Amino acid sequence: MRIFVCMTRQRVKIILLLLFSMLASLQGQAQREVMYAHYMFNTQEINPAYAGSRKSLAITSLNRSHWSMVFERAPMTHSFNLHSPWDREDLGVGLSFRNETHGPVSTTSLFTDVSYSVKLDDYSTLSFGLKSGVSFFNVGLTELIIDDPTDPHFGTNVESHWLPNFGFGLYYRKDDLFVGMSIPKFLEVNYFDNSFTAGVRTILSRRNVYFIAGKMFRVNPDIIFVPTTYIRLQKDADLEADITATLTFYNKFSVGAMVRLQDALGVLVGMRITEHWTVGYSFDWSVLNRVPSFNFGSHEIILRYDLFFMRTHREDAPRYF
Repeated sequence: MRIFVCMTRQRVKIILLLLFSMLASLQGQAQREVMYAHYMFNTQEINPAYAGSRKSLAITSLNRSHWSMVFERAPMTHSFNLHSPWDREDLGVGLSFRNETHGPVSTTSLFTDVSYSVKLDDYSTLSFGLKSGVSFFNVGLTELIIDDPTDPHFGTNVESHWLPNFGFGLYYRKDDLFVGMSIPKFLEVNYFDNSFTAGVRTILSRRNVYFIAGKMFRVNPDIIFVPTTYIRLQKDADLEADITATLTFYNKFSVGAMVRLQDALGVLVGMRITEHWTVGYSFDWSVLNRVPSFNFGSHEIILRYDLFFMRTHREDAPRYF
């Protein structure tokens, strides 16, 4: 048994070295994907290694909106994710759907997630995840109101093919600690000519590298303090990072504050309605946008359902991440 554990840890070290070697050679661009305030409760969206880690069938719906009081078709993101252990405790599977709209532009993605977990000791696991799926891009030019309705440039919509992509992630977890790294979309896609590129053309879907981490502290039997961070890296672009601190009271109510470095401030509130249902809301306000008529902030609403069925997990033992 001891020899098997040593061999397992040696394989883990080799895989980690290979993955971080790949990170060192990445080429990125300045295009950014959406930054979630509720990343701790929507981790599967950016890291496939999280799939199955809650030891339940977890279903999460999230809506994020910007400038909704300013524009009729303001930017909005909706994501729907579900994941669960599969057959045995070390395998996890998941499905991720996301739709982003801003004005006449919309992007729709559908991805599957598969994870495999290695038990390092009695208290910690390291999970490896693979994400694969397709994305579709559309610009509804025919929906625009223009001065010359006969202009041929606005006579047809811009539509891409369903273009494939893949990504991977790592997720280390203990009962009171988590650390993750992921690249949810490894390929860089040019939706206008349905091609993949290494950065030599103008592209819309660019590679983002995510790091997340958090630690749980028990202040007293009724109060839990959880500081977390969410970092996104991209070559030739500024580092973007969230720092969030959350207090949970009586395993039912939570309140937190968020700072997005050089960008925004925010607050989060949540409630565990029952053993199965959890709801949360957040508001963040940009400190860079100094135009009052366009600075109505961003809103996020998240709803999660957990159906616990693993023998190793009890409904009265809440999960904080």
